[in-house]
Amino acid sequence: MKINRTIYWENLAEIEELQEFFQKDLPFFKQLMEEHIEEVEKFPDKTLDKFSKIRALEVTNGCTQWAFRRGDQECLSMEQTHECMNLVIGFMKRTELFFPSEGQIEFDEEEKAFLQAARLLYQNAFKNNVKDSKREYYAASTAQFIVFGHERMQRAMALVKQDYETLFSPYYIERGQKYIARYLRGFK
Repeated sequence: MKINRTIYWENLAEIEELQEFFQKDLPFFKQLMEEHIEEVEKFPDKTLDKFSKIRALEVTNGCTQWAFRRGDQECLSMEQTHECMNLVIGFMKRTELFFPSEGQIEFDEEEKAFLQAARLLYQNAFKNNVKDSKREYYAASTAQFIVFGHERMQRAMALVKQDYETLFSPYYIERGQKYIARYLRGFK
């Protein structure tokens, strides 16, 4: 569903992981983002709701995983970190979601293809070190936040907090919310 939004490029340029792409070739990075925005806007609101929930889970899980790898003082135990990862990666592999308060959330074939492509892009960027995949990943990721919008992402983050705070811990729920909030400041 196409919605006109104002993008604050200067706010996005302040996000650490985007700075490299803004500095190297801003016009190309903007073009990539705009292409991804068009791709995501083709999905109906119901699908965007589902996608936003999985993104909120992915980001929260990412915060726990990176903290564990860095050995942060607040990191969860190896067992807890592994449990978080298994939950989210399991959802991605099976292309389904489960929230105790909502039950099973399933995806149709087109939605599954989108999620599988997003997962492959992530793997190419961060596991396989495929050239230019990080730029593509961050353009796609930023575009998703823009299309999902403030309210939808806030609902998704509230749902993750409500249903999975005991798993991720209040600390990493908040870290995930803060990570997403940086992107939400990039548009209105």
